[in-house]
Amino acid sequence: MGQTPERRMFLMWKAVKARHDYRRGEPHSPLMKVAMRFGRPIREVREIIDSQKSA
Repeated sequence: MGQTPERRMFLMWKAVKARHDYRRGEPHSPLMKVAMRFGRPIREVREIIDSQKSA
């Protein structure tokens, strides 16, 4: 049984967030990287991640 896309988004967001270097001025935030990867609006990704945090 595979993971749901929502769970994969959350796990990718956690991984990208851990490696993201804010001091170096990377062009996109971790949230934006996940939104671009999955082709979803950033608002929708933010809601999904918030729901996964509380679950």
